[in-house]
Amino acid sequence: MNSEEKMNMLLQKIRNPESFELLYKEKVDEGMFVLFQDNSGFRHAFFSNKTGYWNPSANTEINPRDGFTWGMTNDPNISISTFAGVITNNQIQKVIIRQMNSVKQAKIIQTEQGRFWFLIINKLDPSILNIEALSSEDNIIWKDGVYDGKYYRGVTENYSVNY
Repeated sequence: MNSEEKMNMLLQKIRNPESFELLYKEKVDEGMFVLFQDNSGFRHAFFSNKTGYWNPSANTEINPRDGFTWGMTNDPNISISTFAGVITNNQIQKVIIRQMNSVKQAKIIQTEQGRFWFLIINKLDPSILNIEALSSEDNIIWKDGVYDGKYYRGVTENYSVNY
């Protein structure tokens, strides 16, 4: 199946194809990964070569108040989880996902429509999952996860509005 056929399949699967705007597309070993927006907000989707179908994410803000958003897909039929989001705070230079035994760094891209990030993880360990947006000095600006035994989501003391 070629790229155009895969994109047509995605348009048939999403709710609002008439408002679909492709932000970024990348072919990966396991399939294809796209970032897009529609009238529901920012979204991403993963096409699995293994299953032959798309797994689109739920929507998240395209203009996040805190300067950062994230969403994910996790399909039990494949061992791949995807994460993606929007970055509007210029202080954020790195995004990492921490699990029990690993730390993975996301890819950050700049398009005409803005800055976005994404990460594809094989075999996600759901027991510990912390998402962190870091400055160039590795200070945590935004985080989501369990820290010191308590759940925390949002900006940290290192945050300042810098759009």
